[in-house]
Amino acid sequence: MPKGKLSEKEKRALRNKAKAELNYMERVLTNDEKREVLDEFKNKFNVCETVCKIILKRYLVEKEGKVVDDDKLYLDMKRIPAAFKLAGYDFEKDLLTKLFGSEKKKGHKTAKKLRNAVTHGLKSEDVKEIMERKEELFGYMDQFLEKIRTFDDSKEQE
Repeated sequence: MPKGKLSEKEKRALRNKAKAELNYMERVLTNDEKREVLDEFKNKFNVCETVCKIILKRYLVEKEGKVVDDDKLYLDMKRIPAAFKLAGYDFEKDLLTKLFGSEKKKGHKTAKKLRNAVTHGLKSEDVKEIMERKEELFGYMDQFLEKIRTFDDSKEQE
């Protein structure tokens, strides 16, 4: 079959796949527990990301002389640990990697990858992974936010 053309069988299979995914997404979104967990997960990660971007933006100015708008700022693990070090935080690289890294392996996806996945679609494997790893993922985000929240500037001296 030439490229760009589908047989009737392939068209039917494609339509059935789209319909099955639609049905799945509608089931997820009408399941109050799953919807609440996904919303809480996305919202909490967005808070982590916003805080990270504040630190990363300053790092880019100081170390690379770059001013980057938030919508063009990419979270990458080449700069994030150094950015937090510059700001005086002592985060373990492992925690930052579990939050903002790029791991895509099933069962080990980072919070960033999972947030992106459920923001741009609701694939069953990603929803399932968030539900199964809920305590772990929220733990990473809570640990990160707690360190930011409890920073005591009264102990700092210029």
